[in-house]
Amino acid sequence: MTKDADGERSQPFRTLFLQELIRRGVIAPSFVVSYSHTDADIDRTVEAVDGALAVYAKALSDGVEAYLVGRAVKPVFRPYV
Repeated sequence: MTKDADGERSQPFRTLFLQELIRRGVIAPSFVVSYSHTDADIDRTVEAVDGALAVYAKALSDGVEAYLVGRAVKPVFRPYV
């Protein structure tokens, strides 16, 4: 779960985290490791997460708007109105 500087759930911070993973070549709305993943796949994912979290940490202090490209994603499941 992604949270903002106040510890509240945050879709903009979720978007930022996913954005930074994609910039590093990893598409990961969730992390599931299977037998088909090699050690290199896992190492690459760990490196991508490390880089994404470095940007996330900066965004916690500078504001997510400084790093987020585009609009924040919306939850898939939300109340019907």
